[in-house]
Amino acid sequence: MKISEKEFGALNQMIPSLYEAAISPELWVERLDWLADELGCQNAIIMHVENIRSEISDYSCHGNSLVTPEGFNEYISLGLNKNDGSEYFHLQDLYRFSIGDEVRHHYGDTSPSRFYPWLEKATGCDQAAGMCVAKNAAGYDIFTVHYRDDGPFVTDEAAKVLRFLGPHLTKVLEMNRPVHLLRHRYRGFLDVLDRLRIGVAILNANGEIVVVNEEFSRILDSRDALIIGAGQKLTARDDHDARQISQAVQKLSQQTFIEKSSENLRLNSRVNESSAYLLDLAPLREKQGDFGGQFSGVLATVVDPFWYTDINTELLNRHFALTRTETDVFDAVLRGLSNSEIAEHLGKGPETVKSQLSSVYRKTGVSDRLELVRLAVQMIIPLNEDRNLRR
Repeated sequence: MKISEKEFGALNQMIPSLYEAAISPELWVERLDWLADELGCQNAIIMHVENIRSEISDYSCHGNSLVTPEGFNEYISLGLNKNDGSEYFHLQDLYRFSIGDEVRHHYGDTSPSRFYPWLEKATGCDQAAGMCVAKNAAGYDIFTVHYRDDGPFVTDEAAKVLRFLGPHLTKVLEMNRPVHLLRHRYRGFLDVLDRLRIGVAILNANGEIVVVNEEFSRILDSRDALIIGAGQKLTARDDHDARQISQAVQKLSQQTFIEKSSENLRLNSRVNESSAYLLDLAPLREKQGDFGGQFSGVLATVVDPFWYTDINTELLNRHFALTRTETDVFDAVLRGLSNSEIAEHLGKGPETVKSQLSSVYRKTGVSDRLELVRLAVQMIIPLNEDRNLRR
């Protein structure tokens, strides 16, 4: 059966949206809702069954909005034990869409199903079908749907659509694998850095955002210099800053030796230009084969001077032997004040502030106010639990 020109156009327009879900897994629910509606089924689930690293399976299960987290747990415990055909789909030819019971019976499993009674009770569906979209020695990816016999779902029509979309799902899931492993590996680490008010993101070699912590998301949401561009790429509002980021990511992701490679970018396109962002970019490369040798990218860290208003600088003052006036100037810099604002705040002349600030730079070994903020963040971890103090 061939797909009509009208049907082909609708499916073709959706393909780019499927690829977006490869690097933004939160989009899977919406994309699978669309696919379930297109197929006329109720539930649509994609799962990777990993033979080598169980953590990929744990983080590689996606469902549409009708599949609850509890439903996932039940599905995994009941559906992957040969009771709905899921265990057998990967034994079929790639993209061969099959009815669950027919597959079970084909492979000699005629035992009463424990899965279907649960499925009907939990979702109102009484049938399952699916296909394998990828398989190799490491594991396999399966796509399954649940539906009612008396519903709008038509097996032949669904098979026609899925034969067209199947190769795209294969590629999307292939791209998805390193994303899931990265999220699994770095999520706890990023959560800690978020509590420390350090914005961190992982980018792939194209500059596309793979995972970010809450602090980095806050900065992106403010659209103050840093933004998300086309294709989920990290970029900037200012063309010069955008070019800096793009060139640095391209350079670092291609580095052969990554131990001493990094780029430090000053983004001057903020609303308050006296408080520019400091963006650190360092190459990130898999070395142990965990990503099949496929992943190379960049670790991005951003410092927001406006954010560190509550740092206790007493340790730094003692360490660098700052005077009382130098300490006051230092504190004002950490609050994001310009030289003129510092002079007004402290009741001193602009030249005095400039002189005191130069003395602070000399004692701390930095060359400007942005490096001073960075030094403070590196030496003193701000742990204010009140997230409502953001400016």
